[in-house]
Amino acid sequence: MNKKLKTHTLILSDFHLGTKVSCSQRATTLLKNFEFKKLILLGDIFEDLNFNRLKESDWKFLALISKLSRKSKVIWIEGNHDKGLVKVFASFIGARVYKIYKWRYKNKKYLAMHGHQFDNFLVENAILSFVANQAYNFIQLLDFKDRRISRYIKRKSKGWLRLSEKVADRAILFARIKNIDYIFCGHTHKAMKKRKGKINYYNSGCWTDTPTTYITIDEEDIKIHEYI
Repeated sequence: MNKKLKTHTLILSDFHLGTKVSCSQRATTLLKNFEFKKLILLGDIFEDLNFNRLKESDWKFLALISKLSRKSKVIWIEGNHDKGLVKVFASFIGARVYKIYKWRYKNKKYLAMHGHQFDNFLVENAILSFVANQAYNFIQLLDFKDRRISRYIKRKSKGWLRLSEKVADRAILFARIKNIDYIFCGHTHKAMKKRKGKINYYNSGCWTDTPTTYITIDEEDIKIHEYI
């Protein structure tokens, strides 16, 4: 039997349950191999209100979260895709719901929010953003097993790169105003780390692409991991 990995806090985001590109089965395997005191689901756990599209693996993932919540603290941050859904499912899986979650750990201040609040294009162009998201999901479905085409698009897209940097810079500014040491976001689907002054920004990436990514926090040792 494999020895379980251990961490104080585990952060994952952007599963988009209900889409064919969601890697919920892979996420379930990861969670079964971890021991943690706190789990933060950093938004966009669901894709939309159509629960009929949830796969068996999606329901198993939710059931595992429910089981884990009995012995660990589970925090669910509301994202732009699961807005309004969180409260419906939170009691089912035993999670505590937040739009912005703040906590202290080892004398440092931490903050987690989905990050769409820093995306002006999404706020101002909701319909166009929806169309672009659906088009990208379709490309992922037609892609090779290693998702080489969608990964290439994400890597080369100037718009995607600008969004990631813009969200990071605005999150860092927000953290500075709130006197926060570490801020965590999802939303962009691009895992990254950025530091300005004393502010540290981390993006948890997503679970709809390859590689899938997650964050661990142990004291001030914060790492972004790839799970292929």
